[in-house]
Amino acid sequence: MTNVIIIFIHLLAAGVALGSLVYCLKVYLPVVEKGQTERNENSPAYKIVDLMAPTVFASLLILIGSGIYFLLENYSAQVGLKPGYYNLFGIKMVFVAGAFFTSMYVTFSLRIHISDLDLSPQNKKLVPDTLRKIIGLSKMTMWLIAIALFLGIWLARY
Repeated sequence: MTNVIIIFIHLLAAGVALGSLVYCLKVYLPVVEKGQTERNENSPAYKIVDLMAPTVFASLLILIGSGIYFLLENYSAQVGLKPGYYNLFGIKMVFVAGAFFTSMYVTFSLRIHISDLDLSPQNKKLVPDTLRKIIGLSKMTMWLIAIALFLGIWLARY
């Protein structure tokens, strides 16, 4: 029963992370930014990224935590795995680490450049470039999570 709950939490966090990224980057932003020429601190791009980045980062923390807990809970069942499991698992972990660190960089470094404009007004001219970086790195995070999710589904066959 514990495994079912852990897997449910793991898949729920993956769905929230990937779903929020896909919705924000592929559905919401293209529709809202149709008539807009430049992004600034009051644009919908910043508002949605300001909400999305911490959500994705928290989901990745839950994903990593539930994955580690599942591995520790089921360590004795890992003896009979097919050859190649750990090779594929290592590749998946590279994608997970990439998604985690890009999400952490967006959440804790790039968002701060825009959110503290009242404390450092010289950053106001950097807002469009920073938003472009945030959106680009968020797209990269989306693809890294999608590939890691695909590899996780593939690993479930073992």
